[in-house]
Amino acid sequence: MAKYPFIQEAKEWVKNEKISIEEILNDAVYERARIRAVERVEEAMEHGIINNAGCINQTDCMMEIFSYPIARMIVVSIESDFLLRRYALAEAKKAYENLKNENREIIEYIAKEFAIEIKNGTIHFSDYLKYAPTWDIRWKLVNRIMNKGYIQLSYREITRLLQEAIRKKIQNELFYMFSPPDVKKIFNEFIIKMKNKLALKGDKKFEGEASFKDFPPCIKNLISAVKSGINVPHVGRFTLVTFLNAIGMPLEEILKIFSNSPDFNEEKTRYQIEHITGRISGTIYSVPKCSTIRTWGLCEPDELCKKVNHPLFYYRIKRRKK
Repeated sequence: MAKYPFIQEAKEWVKNEKISIEEILNDAVYERARIRAVERVEEAMEHGIINNAGCINQTDCMMEIFSYPIARMIVVSIESDFLLRRYALAEAKKAYENLKNENREIIEYIAKEFAIEIKNGTIHFSDYLKYAPTWDIRWKLVNRIMNKGYIQLSYREITRLLQEAIRKKIQNELFYMFSPPDVKKIFNEFIIKMKNKLALKGDKKFEGEASFKDFPPCIKNLISAVKSGINVPHVGRFTLVTFLNAIGMPLEEILKIFSNSPDFNEEKTRYQIEHITGRISGTIYSVPKCSTIRTWGLCEPDELCKKVNHPLFYYRIKRRKK
């Protein structure tokens, strides 16, 4: 479970321990787990793979298991699709390095987590196509021997497929995750540090006007109102700034959007934007949920809105369809 904390068995173990999120985030007993969680995120960011922590005893293994959900909460709080994808891949690579040294029984056990049945070193072609890195000519189905729908693979090759299965699982779970507000408070300094590193690395997720059509209706309406010179209420400005900051729009671009406001004051507006985005306040405010935006009277839902509960989910789903 410490080596493969994404499996259902590990999740059940954590659940059965009956430790609250508040405890794991604040209690001194779990300080090692929090430190290790930061290490996981940092290693994913800097090296693209997470190193194995030495589990000498049961306590070490427990801290390693607990560090995994904490790391996930930190990644989600940083609100970077680039880091989200990189973290998922780094965890998958870590698992792959472990799986390469496992016996067949363990590999088959992990495969069952993804409903992949291994029969005498063969897997069904549907699982193969789902997880094989077919961009590499060696993995193209035409270059494989198939018998009655099953493809023969070495166990090393099967572990490579499992790496991709793990990556997809973690990435999809993070995509629909929200972190408790306390995560941003407790790891605030680290989150700001990582956001700055991402900016230096060129994590420019925003792509100008081309992205506007992917925005949820509430954000589109707010931008249109601001650009038309309509005086948008404070809650609307707050929602707009938090959303644009979360998708990676540079501060200067956000400032330009507000330049058409009837009461525009560059110095005051810049200060407000820097405060909301954590540049001067030390607190990076989260994008409000759809339920909150509805309460504020800013919601004009379309069909996709009925299927999501957060503006960022709407945006991500739209981007994924491309």
